[in-house]
Amino acid sequence: MSSHKDPLVAPAGGSYESLAAAFAQDPRIHFSKVSGTWQYEDEDGKEMEWDVTKGVWKPVVDEDLVKAQQAAYSVAGVDEEAPAAPVVEREKKKNKKRKVEEDYTSNTDPSQPGPSIKRGKTGNPKKDNGTTENVTKTVSKNTAVYVSGLPLDAESEEIASYFGKCGVLMEDDDGNPRIKMYANEEGRFNGEALVVYFKEDSVLLAERLLDEAEFRLGDSSTRLKVHQADFSHKRTEGKEVTKRVIDKKKATQRIHKIQKKLEEWDSEDEFGPAIEKETQSQNQSRVVILKHMFTLAELAEDVSLLLDLKEDVREECASLGDVTNVVLYDKEEDGIMTVKFRDPLSAKACVMKMNGRFFAGRKVEATLGGGKLKFRRSGRADGDDGNSDGEADESERKRLEDFAKWLEKDG
Repeated sequence: MSSHKDPLVAPAGGSYESLAAAFAQDPRIHFSKVSGTWQYEDEDGKEMEWDVTKGVWKPVVDEDLVKAQQAAYSVAGVDEEAPAAPVVEREKKKNKKRKVEEDYTSNTDPSQPGPSIKRGKTGNPKKDNGTTENVTKTVSKNTAVYVSGLPLDAESEEIASYFGKCGVLMEDDDGNPRIKMYANEEGRFNGEALVVYFKEDSVLLAERLLDEAEFRLGDSSTRLKVHQADFSHKRTEGKEVTKRVIDKKKATQRIHKIQKKLEEWDSEDEFGPAIEKETQSQNQSRVVILKHMFTLAELAEDVSLLLDLKEDVREECASLGDVTNVVLYDKEEDGIMTVKFRDPLSAKACVMKMNGRFFAGRKVEATLGGGKLKFRRSGRADGDDGNSDGEADESERKRLEDFAKWLEKDG
């Protein structure tokens, strides 16, 4: 039985200086400028990083295990070793302004090729025979979003709950959501994070739905910037990497767990209206049905409302995707409108954004449309849009006359 010595620990929320002093006596611990965290590698080769907010050591993401999970779904993942572009740019600026700092875990000259900060391997990008190593990589899909503007007191659980609205999140070895919270030089959370989804579609949904949204409703200081993470700055030089043995049983269990989450995601109330099993065609619908957008009395009182309302809805929904058509059903007491998008993903984003919102004091219901719509509006022949009202032509004629009078009076 092995008797591994546990790494040194420090109080939660410590500053960079206090942590440096606390960890100085353990040669395994170092500060990674790439991830902005304190890390160490134990006798088994397992990498750990210091969670400043919780004051505990936690495992660094096992990329091999992640790749095994993603391969099962033919969904390539995201390499978190490569920092998001804003972090890279910030590090470049810092490096220009300061000299190489003291390495608290090594007595070697940091200007000379030496151990890497991750594995302790030499920093020589060439093979022993002097030739550059050719690394062949497949193009992977990006399933991560980079977030800035988060409250400094935000917790990982709160972030996971908020971004979980747009899809299932990837998980780490302990089954926790894959969220990397970046720290400043003092080791404190700086309001930026990397959130990793399981599906690429979730990234597009998060960009459309959560960018410029308030993380905490009603608090404008928590307005977020959300965009697809940029890993184009990832280092490409060849380097020796120690492979770890993957626990096949554990990987299989995690795959099944994520699969179950994917199956249940659409049926959870917090993610918007459920899509019934017998109407799965709605899942690819490009049409959104909005209820309680107006009353018949409002239309009769203001003849310009029909055009104004359609224009307002089109403008609001255009931020979610290309809108191809907006229809107002002026003979429906439920105040029904429909919005048609160019793609199903935009329609889903619209449902998530509009459902439950209040419009003119009324709570809006937003659902995906499926099949032929059976709503009534003026100017349609019998049977079209479910309109069987024989007075349709007369109603439309009267509306046009009223609108013409309104234009003359306004002019």
